[in-house]
Amino acid sequence: MRRRDLLRVLPWLLLTPALGSEPEPPVRLLFPVTFRDRKRYRKVFLRIRGAINLWGAGAQILVVAYDEGIHFLDRFENGEFEERISNLMLYGVEFYACEVAMRIFEVPKEALFDGVKTVRSGFEFHVLKVREGYIPIYL
Repeated sequence: MRRRDLLRVLPWLLLTPALGSEPEPPVRLLFPVTFRDRKRYRKVFLRIRGAINLWGAGAQILVVAYDEGIHFLDRFENGEFEERISNLMLYGVEFYACEVAMRIFEVPKEALFDGVKTVRSGFEFHVLKVREGYIPIYL
């Protein structure tokens, strides 16, 4: 085999999984939002877009808002983020709001962006997802 032929085939060989090998599991990322800071909210969006650009559909991305971070998902306080959140949902990103934080900070369910799911405890959800293999990304 000539060198030129080898160079044509080499990328295919490197990117093709070996016969009988297990496919790589999807990347599982968890973004806990526990803060009330618009600048950091924008960083969350930036990192999520970076993960989507890097892994595409191969990434499972969850965002959970609890403590003061519950305001992140409040459309009356952060209405400018509605389009970003709905676009990320189209890519399969799931958003969760903590019911405990909603009660403490008086954020009614109607104030959440469309498509946001609720969980009883955001902290509990966070810990359970880490045990399931999700990698927490702290910003």
